Amino acid sequence: MKGFLVRVSFYFDPACPWCWMTSRWLTEVQQFRDLDIAWKPFSLEIKNAKVDVPAHYRPGMRLGLRALRVIEAAKSENIADMNSIGLFYSSIGNQFHNQGLGAKTSIFDALSAAQWPSELHYHENNEEMDTPIRESMAEILGLYGTEDVGVPLIALDEPSPIALFGPILNPTPRGEEAAALWDAFIAISKSTNFYEVKKHRITAPNFS
Repeated sequence: MKGFLVRVSFYFDPACPWCWMTSRWLTEVQQFRDLDIAWKPFSLEIKNAKVDVPAHYRPGMRLGLRALRVIEAAKSENIADMNSIGLFYSSIGNQFHNQGLGAKTSIFDALSAAQWPSELHYHENNEEMDTPIRESMAEILGLYGTEDVGVPLIALDEPSPIALFGPILNPTPRGEEAAALWDAFIAISKSTNFYEVKKHRITAPNFS
């Protein structure tokens, strides 16, 4: 059931497994609903720079920031659009989360998937690329707030923009189930009465 275009800004860190599964839901929904996705950076490494997070999270967060720097480098050279950014994210997310491959392999293959020059990988450690990432983060945090927040973050382009943290999905719904969940998500997000709902999370990410 297509016909009503919804514009969504999806703020993502490639290293977050929960964000990855929500992003796959949105790409699934695109097959059934008119959904225009703007992929926007949000670095958990930057956000948690002064936070005492468990050490085993740090390598993944570092990969996320390195990948986002490469995306921003491609944008700075005017060779990236939302489609190619989506292809880059799809490639690196599939390899990093579904296949468990390392950072170098994931980023190099993602550059190929996006049809961007392989030389862009040199920007992985370019801290100048952190500026547009921080600007993107400030944009959504200004709309959502800064307390108890991470990714996925979604902004709906309504007459008055709506920012939401989540949803967290496990595993990613497919087919008509994904579309039905999207319809429900839109309905509650537009309600001025809806505030918050949360289920206890008891399972690890299921990438099936």
